Amino acid sequence: MSSRNDDDDVLRAQFFDDDDCLPIDEICSRLCVEQQWIVDMVEIGALDPRGGLEPSGWAFPRRQLPRVLALTRLVTDLGVNLTGAAIILDLVEERRRLLSQLHSRG
Repeated sequence: MSSRNDDDDVLRAQFFDDDDCLPIDEICSRLCVEQQWIVDMVEIGALDPRGGLEPSGWAFPRRQLPRVLALTRLVTDLGVNLTGAAIILDLVEERRRLLSQLHSRG
């Protein structure tokens, strides 16, 4: 009999450093999106790939996964175009950064 609780796997968190990347095909598989969708995000500057010049060689830091999901939801759920969605996310991130900066001073 194991002393480990079966819920341990559910509760365990993984932390990744900034260099922990996923290849484009794995991102597409995990998030159920087409590769062209990721390419479109890169072309407008919403994502920053690492790797080669061709999409097949691209990899993305794991910290960009929530951004892909948010962009996808803004476009599919709310009907915002991709460029507009990228601008919205940039503004939300800037707001968070500024609020954090403000709270750290006070």
